[in-house]
Amino acid sequence: MGALCVGIGPLDLEAAAADNQAFLSTRTSERQEMVTLNDRLAIYIEKVRSLEQQNKMLETEIDALKGRFVKPSGLRSMYEEQLRELRRIADQMKVQRDLATAAKEAMAGQLELVKVKYEEALEARKKAEREIEVFKPDVDAATAARIALEKQLENLEVEMEFLQRIHKQEIEELMAQIYGTVAKVDVSFSLPDLASALKQIQSQYDSIAARNLQEMDAWYKTKFQDLNVASSRHVESLRGIREEITALKKDIQNKQRELDALRTRNEALQAQIRDAQEKYMKEEEELQARIEALKVEMKMVKEKITLLLKEYQDLLNVKMALEIEITTYRKLIEGEDSRLTAMVGSLSLMNVGAGLVSASGLGLSQGAGGTATALLKAAASSSSVKSQGTLGEVTQEQAVEVTERKTMLIRTVRADEDIIHRDSQERTITISGAVSEMDE
Repeated sequence: MGALCVGIGPLDLEAAAADNQAFLSTRTSERQEMVTLNDRLAIYIEKVRSLEQQNKMLETEIDALKGRFVKPSGLRSMYEEQLRELRRIADQMKVQRDLATAAKEAMAGQLELVKVKYEEALEARKKAEREIEVFKPDVDAATAARIALEKQLENLEVEMEFLQRIHKQEIEELMAQIYGTVAKVDVSFSLPDLASALKQIQSQYDSIAARNLQEMDAWYKTKFQDLNVASSRHVESLRGIREEITALKKDIQNKQRELDALRTRNEALQAQIRDAQEKYMKEEEELQARIEALKVEMKMVKEKITLLLKEYQDLLNVKMALEIEITTYRKLIEGEDSRLTAMVGSLSLMNVGAGLVSASGLGLSQGAGGTATALLKAAASSSSVKSQGTLGEVTQEQAVEVTERKTMLIRTVRADEDIIHRDSQERTITISGAVSEMDE
């Protein structure tokens, strides 16, 4: 019976030693794993700190960008006043262009009227010239007749003067003959009184000459008056035609000056319209270039904001994943610590039971075998009960699970054209781990 008892003791010690060795090897591997996990945790913590610093820097940069560009639509509001002013200037230029076009059309209408009047004046001038050409033979004939009558009058005057001179000479010769004859008669013998007869003849010739002279003078005056009337009539007609031609020439000159003035004004208005159109096109091109530059700048800012938001979202995701991993590792470490503590307690109880068994073996060699056997059985039963209780407690402790809920705030920022959308979501993460009653 003692040998059995002695044999039972070493068997329990070997099992305990094997368990202890296995525990030590497991503990060593677990220590190494814990060291590795601690190193990884330190690396992760350092990485989290650096990411948090980068996150803070990015948040600061994003806040600065938000302060600078609160909304991309602010760019439009910044240039809205200038755009309104430029639109107002463009509208004014359009109104001026419309007014200039209307003035140009009015000038074109006046130009057409002036052209019509000019054509009418030219037609009247041509008509007057044709009438002049028609009346010119009559005028030439009247002028030739007047010249011929004037020459005839001069010839008649010369002839009358010649006849008067001849008549006077004849009278003088007759008077001389009569006086000579009377003188001879008075000396020789007495002749009849011829003086009265001569005087009578002279008076008759004088009356005939005077009557002829009067008739010639009357005929000349009548003809000259007729010629003067015809000439004055033609002269008046020619004067009226000339005056009409002069008036038409003056009217044509005035219309020509007005036409030149209208052409000059039209050219000036067209030059103003061209200048205004060139200025408007140039300003429109400058505004279009500025708008394109602003669009490019807005696109670059949007792309930069989108990139920063994406990086920020990635950092938030990384941060959330790291926080989840850190929490998981923390719970695993806490659960492993509680399990190791429970295993250390069970091993200490097993060592106490082994000591009691060895003490019982020594007592059997010295004294009552039955009592030692009873003590050994009692110790073994007590140790087995204790170890079973301890293992049950460890199993129970390992079976206890604590569920931790962690609420994380996830901010999502996205840029949509000119608007930045921000979404804040709360996500609850459930982390399960085995802990001891001490942890609870």
